[in-house]
Amino acid sequence: MSGLEKGKLLFEKQAYNEAIKVLTEFLLSNNNNADALYTRAICYRRIDEFKKSIADLTAILTRLPDEATLLSERGVSHFHNKDIDAAMDDMNKAVELEPENSYRYSSRAYIRAKIDVDGAIEDYQKAVELDPKDSIALNNLGLLEENVGKIKSAKNRFKASNKIIGYNPDKRNEDKQTVNEGKSFIGKVMLNVFTSSATRKEYFKFLKSFFKK
Repeated sequence: MSGLEKGKLLFEKQAYNEAIKVLTEFLLSNNNNADALYTRAICYRRIDEFKKSIADLTAILTRLPDEATLLSERGVSHFHNKDIDAAMDDMNKAVELEPENSYRYSSRAYIRAKIDVDGAIEDYQKAVELDPKDSIALNNLGLLEENVGKIKSAKNRFKASNKIIGYNPDKRNEDKQTVNEGKSFIGKVMLNVFTSSATRKEYFKFLKSFFKK
């Protein structure tokens, strides 16, 4: 098993510090390997080393400036590093590159909500238009609509979101797991799109499509 394969396996096991060590050693003799840099960048972000995550992603973007996934991932790291302007710049570019990808809009909306609620609502609306089954986008859109007084629309968003995840607030005999899953929606919590299943799908979709080039 190569250092890259071992590092990716450790990433899958969420052993991020170990993965970083293995990938760093691998990169000593393969310093331009985009797959290793990308995986290490995500590992760095998972352990809150945001500047290092940004550095790895920037190293790849220097050679591949038009890869939307790289821009989106760097935007996420900028966001966690509390640089909203840089995060928005990357997210805007990612949306321009992939205007039909719902995840691009929901990602930008989650960040945009901190500075431009109306713009975030528009992004979530577009995300839902492109992917009506996105329960997280529906939930977050409902929260923002509720905040600006669109109560009826917000209730419809929450209802649609709950239906997708299989939560029925009117049911009296829910099992404990279902109740716990539903609390995040009924409790009106802004759900983090970056920890959703979409992130995992985005990661593997990118690896399969890009590293075959």
